[in-house]
Amino acid sequence: MKIYQVGGSVRDKILGRNKFSDRDFVVVNATVDEFLKKYPCAKKVGSDFPVFLVDNEEYAFARKEKKVSAGHKGFEIVADPDVTLEEDLKRRDITINAIAEDIETGELLDPCNGIKDIDRKRIVHITDAFAEDPLRVYRVARFGAVFHDFSIDSSTVKLMNSLKNELEELPVERVWTECRKALSSEDPARFFELLVEAGVLEVHFKEVQKLVKVPAGPQEYHPDDIDTFHHTMKALRRISDKEKGTDPQIAFSVLCHDLGKGLTDPENHPHHYGHDKEGVKEVKSFCERLKTPSSYLKCGTMASRYHLVLGKIKELRPSKAVNVLSELRLFPAGGIEGFLKLVYADSGEDVEELKNFIIKVIPALDVKLPQKWRDRGLKSREIHLQLKAEKYKELKNKDGRTL
Repeated sequence: MKIYQVGGSVRDKILGRNKFSDRDFVVVNATVDEFLKKYPCAKKVGSDFPVFLVDNEEYAFARKEKKVSAGHKGFEIVADPDVTLEEDLKRRDITINAIAEDIETGELLDPCNGIKDIDRKRIVHITDAFAEDPLRVYRVARFGAVFHDFSIDSSTVKLMNSLKNELEELPVERVWTECRKALSSEDPARFFELLVEAGVLEVHFKEVQKLVKVPAGPQEYHPDDIDTFHHTMKALRRISDKEKGTDPQIAFSVLCHDLGKGLTDPENHPHHYGHDKEGVKEVKSFCERLKTPSSYLKCGTMASRYHLVLGKIKELRPSKAVNVLSELRLFPAGGIEGFLKLVYADSGEDVEELKNFIIKVIPALDVKLPQKWRDRGLKSREIHLQLKAEKYKELKNKDGRTL
């Protein structure tokens, strides 16, 4: 019996990345009984082929796959002691993910030349069997977002395009998982750019596709933006973290903030009157179709509704300003401070002055309603808002506390 560490953790170790993937192992030339004799506490978790957890790390028996029907599940799996390590590695998606390390000797085994592609900073599929699993389209785009300085081989992009009609068969939960991982990557924008390059963005991200070739806005506000898609990708890069990875909820908020521009009347372009309100409906449709968690839905709808408002908070009447700030305190991606990152991403301008102003007035939100005005229904809410608005006006020129 031989055991090898495989996949992302080996790749990341070679790359010297601080952020390692979970360690996975492949078991070669062994029966289940032989494996359990060595690891009696192993817990079986695989149903289609032998997969065990040992100390919360996954050990999968080497396997071969044969395509027998359409879709990402249409495979016949062979897992027995005769399956070689090379056969197991060659069934994987891209070369840099097909490197193994002998856990006893530390020797690297690389039948697909993944180390050479790491040195070349190249992402390329292993064989044309790549096309047997349409989910790999989104995996490659996600790896492109993670390894943002790697090129994607043109032959791989071509294969991605050839799978366009099969993408609809994927469970949306799997698509969202890849999207969420991309949003937390070092360069989330590249995920969507690669899907555009492969000609498949519209399949699951049609709301984002609608932004292509739509003007971002008047020239005075968007002098360097090719279109709204380009503006959104620039905004994503402003909040991307090349060192630690990106906050996925902030990234999703940025992705959604201008979706309404894909719905506005072309006769009014480059203006997008009412795109903030239209965008709320578009975000809801987007999230419903991809079955995103409710927190992402809230991030997206709030991003659309308020991305124009917070930057103009000083111009709002006090009661309106109080309501907006009260809402944004509930922004799932870090409250008001998190939403300021979106404002910065959208405009590219420093938000320190805006932040300082909000710090001054934020105590107005904590004004308590006197006991005598409580339990009066709508009247209580009206009085409470009035008291907060009065405090807001008073605090405009005073120092406040931190967000």
